[in-house]
Amino acid sequence: MMSPRLAIVTIGQTPRDDVIPEMLMLLEASAGRLQVQEFGVLDGLAESEIRAQVPRPREARLHTRLAGGTSVVLGSGFVVNRLEPLLQELDGRGYDLIVLASTSIFRSFRMRTSFVHAQSAVDAWIATLVMGDCELGLIHSLAGQHRGLAHGTLVQNARAVVGGGESAELAEAAERLKSADLILMHSVSYSEHDARHMAALTRKPVVTARRILAGAMRLHLAGLLDQPGPSSLGPAADSDLLAWLMDHLPGDAEPLTPRERDVLAAALEGGGNKEIGRKLGISHRTVEIHRGRGLAKLNARSPVELIRRLLITRGV
Repeated sequence: MMSPRLAIVTIGQTPRDDVIPEMLMLLEASAGRLQVQEFGVLDGLAESEIRAQVPRPREARLHTRLAGGTSVVLGSGFVVNRLEPLLQELDGRGYDLIVLASTSIFRSFRMRTSFVHAQSAVDAWIATLVMGDCELGLIHSLAGQHRGLAHGTLVQNARAVVGGGESAELAEAAERLKSADLILMHSVSYSEHDARHMAALTRKPVVTARRILAGAMRLHLAGLLDQPGPSSLGPAADSDLLAWLMDHLPGDAEPLTPRERDVLAAALEGGGNKEIGRKLGISHRTVEIHRGRGLAKLNARSPVELIRRLLITRGV
């Protein structure tokens, strides 16, 4: 069987050595099993051309990186106008999976190829999370990017850290998010190192968009690689969580069934009931039943409690 071909699209210029290697590490597919190609929305443009594209008043702004390592803020209209034809071109090249590795792009795209949209993956993860009683704090790459979002949670915004993290900005964010139960670093530009730094400052669980995106990719790749379940590509964090929880079940607790493990792993990766059902070949109603039984066995009201146990107890 040939290795699946992945096209990863970012809104800056390639190569994105600050993003793609860690994202693939979080995916944890076996070496050589994937053929990965990067594409940048701004590839082929001179820096002077890019910086001439000043965001219009009241236009949503996006932050990204250029090939030389410098940063730029652009209007969403300019980015989307270049993104749409690029995705259409890639859609006809025979890739097995196309990944848009950028959050804060709320436009949907009609694709024939299997497609993972980072913002949609984050939205699905948040929707799963807030089924429980959770106060969620979001950190964006630009102040004000949270405006217009409606996740159904208490969303607090803080200036985000650009280019690896300024201590003063992280400290400010930590102070503003001190009442949150869980913090999501919303931009794909945030690394796991940034998340550990933020967790140390806040003493709260912190999750990155990269980790969520890797989980969504894993759900798609499980089928492409002809694997039995969504957690079978490698020792991913969500599978580790379930294994750890099983080790800490009360002595008289009933063990999780294989199907309950698959469903919970997929839920922790951000899959909605219908998506999980399609991947596992069962109805969304059956997914609800397995998820409810699995959570009951783990003495948890919602996936957020499972995430907290992993992040707090294991120091992720």
